[in-house]
Amino acid sequence: MTDFNSMRLNMVNNQIQPFAVTNSVILDAFATIPREIFGQFIQESAIYTDNILYLNQKKKFESRYYLPAAVFAKMIQIADIRKHECVLDIGCLTGYSSAILSKICETVHGLEQHEELVDIAEENIKKLGIENIKVHQGNLKDGYKKKELFDAIFINGSVDLVPQSINNQVKDGGRVVTIKRDGQIGYMVILKKAGNYMNQINHFEITVPYISKDFKRKSEFAF
Repeated sequence: MTDFNSMRLNMVNNQIQPFAVTNSVILDAFATIPREIFGQFIQESAIYTDNILYLNQKKKFESRYYLPAAVFAKMIQIADIRKHECVLDIGCLTGYSSAILSKICETVHGLEQHEELVDIAEENIKKLGIENIKVHQGNLKDGYKKKELFDAIFINGSVDLVPQSINNQVKDGGRVVTIKRDGQIGYMVILKKAGNYMNQINHFEITVPYISKDFKRKSEFAF
């Protein structure tokens, strides 16, 4: 029988903490949320590895993936997510990233474009009795519009650019958190909103695949 509890603690102690993640609330979230519950379409043996986790057990989802836990934890720490905040989680897949965020902020809105993944995410979240997450279906590039703006928006993968529709959904002083491509190199970035401007601050270098083709810059050339 697989000892997931030991694997989870090993992830925290040997992957996340060595990546200079020191926030105890974040560490506790990763130590207590069972990643294996969210492992649909992922090889069981890979659940707690420090690699990108592709949903490669189902063809229509095979290009979708979870960021390495240490990378996601570091992004949350740098974004300085607070307990009172409302966060949009773009590309929540089966719900793991939203579940982690739910332990750190007040409310999480997960967004996923595939109905099947939305249903699975909702069921996984229900299993754990988490009540501060709402999962929505829609195009990732459109974000999710609600009456009040978000304190922070996470985009779980690489982008060339953040669509204006998403920038418009974060409040003044809020931030968009993602991995932005600069040629073949990517950087974890915070885009902080100041009036009509999004001020970009680059943090660590990390190159991962695009979250979807909708976030890739269209070629300027036509043949």
